[in-house]
Amino acid sequence: MKKYDVIASGYCSLDRIIRVEPLARIGKTSIVQNDDNGTLRYGGCGLNVATALTRLGKRVLPIIRVGDDYESTGFKYHLEHQGIATEATVKIGGVSTSCCYLVENPSSEHMTLFYPGAMSEPYFRPYQQSWFEASKLALMTVASKIDNEEFLKRAIEANLPLILGMKMDQNAFPKEFLKSVIASCTGVFANETEAEYIKEAMQITDLLQLFQMLPKLQFMVVTKGKEGSQSFYRDKKLIIDHSSPIVPAKKFVDAVGSGDAYISGFLYGWLEKRPVPECMHYGATLASYVIEGMGATTTAPTLMLLQDRFTKTYIKE
Repeated sequence: MKKYDVIASGYCSLDRIIRVEPLARIGKTSIVQNDDNGTLRYGGCGLNVATALTRLGKRVLPIIRVGDDYESTGFKYHLEHQGIATEATVKIGGVSTSCCYLVENPSSEHMTLFYPGAMSEPYFRPYQQSWFEASKLALMTVASKIDNEEFLKRAIEANLPLILGMKMDQNAFPKEFLKSVIASCTGVFANETEAEYIKEAMQITDLLQLFQMLPKLQFMVVTKGKEGSQSFYRDKKLIIDHSSPIVPAKKFVDAVGSGDAYISGFLYGWLEKRPVPECMHYGATLASYVIEGMGATTTAPTLMLLQDRFTKTYIKE
């Protein structure tokens, strides 16, 4: 038995969401709309997935580096309160934890201001192979290039299925390195812009060509915002093209973290050995909860809540 279901990489972040009208421009004054603009929310792609999956009863080990403010910001308490494993959390002295200012307009179009802090390359520390050997699945999200390279190396050495949560960061994923990552992947998540970058890096014109080139690849999912998601996946000797709509939320508050929420729901289904279309349904269902609250995981559901909305949406009476 493995100790962890997923080991996840990626920047951690102390997030502040600042909603303004109009969106900030040089030489213009924008009025902050949300009274909670100074509230810290604990995120980052890998940590968002770790939080959501932990609430669903899965064990996730995020690899993160934090700074001197680990305790004073409440970050340490947050991880412990959520039940997130901290075996791979490394504290670096003399620097602050990564932080992010998400400046949004009311339509959730935003500018991201990110300070990498302890997660930047000068503070890199080699990963322990034991972390990977204790895990069933490896999820790579966006981090510094040296972190990504280390994560890829360790996942391959542990013979772990590798999932990529692609982010449009060419410093983290220059084309030659991205080719190496994709070649080792069992599954890939990307939005439409990121999917185009993958095609450029792999020198292909159609995502279906990936399955001809890469026998290890089992699925690729392209998220399309309000238009839902599209997947390509292996089914015996066939490559299936399947599209799925969004699950309507009860209200729209904030889209931050909705992509990570989709990955979390999909991976929950994948870990439960459900077929890809059902995994997509879990992804869309979990994303519908997250956009109902401010922040990337504030309204991430428990397993009971996820199953309830999943059943009401997809299981016909």
